[in-house]
Amino acid sequence: MGNSLLISACNCRDLGGHQGADGRITAYGRFWRSDAPRGNADADAETLLRHGMDTVIDLRTAEEAEKSPDPLAVQEGFRYRLLSVDEGSAPPARAEDVPDSYMAIAAAAVMPDVYRCLAEAPRGVLFHCTAGKDRSGVVSAVLLLHAGVGDGEIIADYVLSRENNRERLEAFLAAHPEVDRNTVLAREESMEGFLRLFRERYGGTDGYFRALGLPEETGRALRRKLLCKENGF
Repeated sequence: MGNSLLISACNCRDLGGHQGADGRITAYGRFWRSDAPRGNADADAETLLRHGMDTVIDLRTAEEAEKSPDPLAVQEGFRYRLLSVDEGSAPPARAEDVPDSYMAIAAAAVMPDVYRCLAEAPRGVLFHCTAGKDRSGVVSAVLLLHAGVGDGEIIADYVLSRENNRERLEAFLAAHPEVDRNTVLAREESMEGFLRLFRERYGGTDGYFRALGLPEETGRALRRKLLCKENGF
């Protein structure tokens, strides 16, 4: 499964290790982004708990979660939350529309609950959608942007999903030849366009959280979790 941190997922990675604000780096073991775990997750449950990850946020729709239940939801020691984002559950018609679809994800009605859960979780959080690319990609981009990570690193993290999901996406495209492959691949242009639109609408993450109706303490709590000194927590 390549460089995935989980055996039951092919696109799981830590948001730690990125150069952030004030010379600090983003902390490891706070937030992991992923595609949906599948099959037996016993070994992954041990891995997650060993790394301090005990909250799971499932961003999939109720229909997606019912069709392919998250095996971590029934594992002892985990706090599982299904916070469904309907936006982004299907690819847009054209590649040019992907940034707008990501803006729709960012503005989804459930997003305040997502960021509250990320901020208030007592330990680390694994969040995932189906492929770990779009809905998880938007949340990841916002978190990294909030930590002061540069656009280049945010885009580089995003496009890792292209290789990690290669086999799955090729199978999807073979079954759906009508779909433009550029709408489902993690292309640099998609994240570049999203970051541009995000700044045009919100100015930055503080403005975004205000637009979501979140208190300033939520943003401060997220920054505290995201950032650490260069030589440790």
